[in-house]
Amino acid sequence: MQRKFRFALLYAVLLVLGLLIGPAGAQEAPDSPEVGVCLPGAGYASGCDVDQDGDIDIFDIQRTAGRWNSSGVYTAGHTHWGETWTDAAGQHGLRLEHAASSGFAYGVYGQSASSDGIGLAGRTTATAGGMGVYGRSDGVGGYGVYGAAAGTSGENYGVYGYSASSGGYAGFFSGSGADAVRVQNGGSGRAIQAYAVNDTAVWGRTDNGLAGVDGWNSSATGRGVSGYASSTTGMNHGVWGQSASLSGTGVLGWASAANGAGAGVYGESAGPLGTGVHGVATAASGAANGVFGASASASGGIGVYGYASASSGTNYGVWGYSNSPSGFAGYFNGRVSVTGNLSKGAGSFKIDHPLDPANQYLYHSFVESPDMMNIYNGNATLDAQGEAWVELPDWFEALNRDFRYQLTPIGGWAPLYVAQKVQGNRFQIAGGEPGMEVSWQVTGIRQDAYAEAHRIPVEEPKPAAERGLYLHPTELGQPAELGLDYQRQAARPDAPQAARLASVEEELP
Repeated sequence: MQRKFRFALLYAVLLVLGLLIGPAGAQEAPDSPEVGVCLPGAGYASGCDVDQDGDIDIFDIQRTAGRWNSSGVYTAGHTHWGETWTDAAGQHGLRLEHAASSGFAYGVYGQSASSDGIGLAGRTTATAGGMGVYGRSDGVGGYGVYGAAAGTSGENYGVYGYSASSGGYAGFFSGSGADAVRVQNGGSGRAIQAYAVNDTAVWGRTDNGLAGVDGWNSSATGRGVSGYASSTTGMNHGVWGQSASLSGTGVLGWASAANGAGAGVYGESAGPLGTGVHGVATAASGAANGVFGASASASGGIGVYGYASASSGTNYGVWGYSNSPSGFAGYFNGRVSVTGNLSKGAGSFKIDHPLDPANQYLYHSFVESPDMMNIYNGNATLDAQGEAWVELPDWFEALNRDFRYQLTPIGGWAPLYVAQKVQGNRFQIAGGEPGMEVSWQVTGIRQDAYAEAHRIPVEEPKPAAERGLYLHPTELGQPAELGLDYQRQAARPDAPQAARLASVEEELP
């Protein structure tokens, strides 16, 4: 009986001590670890014995949630490392607000020290729709999402987007202003760099607007749109234009300046056989144009202008070629002016036949001479002495020299002769009957300044590069491959022409 009483008394004393000590301990904030550390790891669950007192109580839970980091180091800051909060109520799963009205403050700030880490990650697990990260700014000039790459070297990214879907977009921008996206580079580099391994790097489209891709440059030497094909082989294109419209234009160039020497389209090639501007019309019929030029100017406008700038060698400002035996290397509807020498294989006029204009043409060949000769003719009636003076234009002797004469009596024979050669821009005929009509012809060799400086040679040896080749090989019984134009055509980058056309047609949709 006495033993039971002593045991009950001891139990009561221990119970009182527990009640006295417990509340006092519960009021003490855990300012430092009490006994050792919890096992280091990637974060602690609420079931970890932090103070290692042999049990799991409220102290362990508080310290796990707010006093320990992932390495088991005790901290005084407020953290929720490793926790997951889940709730379906309310609009925000987590809302953090910085109430400062100025300064570069953060509502949420995330940081990662790992080279592959993510400072702040957002994810939506919905199978359709949703936004992993949403940014919004209500202020004028504000940023909904702002990204900055602070590294001063290397290839870094202020904002990086990625889409795993073959039909997805790494970035999608929608706006209702003048520009949905504005990219600005304050340095000397490009504002946008786009790279595609196997397809188009930049693709623009509009269903009702002005341009799928629009370029603007305000620099005095800049380019509104610049294209560059860097491959040194193959038939590639710096700029490619295409139109599906029956009246459309694949590439349109317009120089809108009201004066000056602007160029709507300018092409340049640095290659020895290159082409500054190359146009191809692939239609097998119709009046298609490989290159079309037009000028609306009423004072010296030029529809197509060709210029060969080399100061030596045989070069061509404009070179035309036709594969068809009935085709034309050049066709002009209207007057044609040539200020230099004109060389040709043959020449004629061609008109609608005067007797059958609806069904036939009439040709006459040019009259040619080894000299730069002018021909003058007419009829004269002899006076009572059987003589006549023939008056010539006042510029006759200034233009001509080395005169030659022909006299033909009309209606009978007479011993006609030139009584006075050309002098004072006239000559005299004599030896005929009074009242006889005489047909006369006088020729002269040009002696004007241009003719004296540019005499046409009657014969000249072929240049070394043209020897063994012919202007008209088949007419001389030689194969066509020995033709001079055949060789020139074969040396050009667009020969054979069929290969060029095939390459273009392969790129058409």
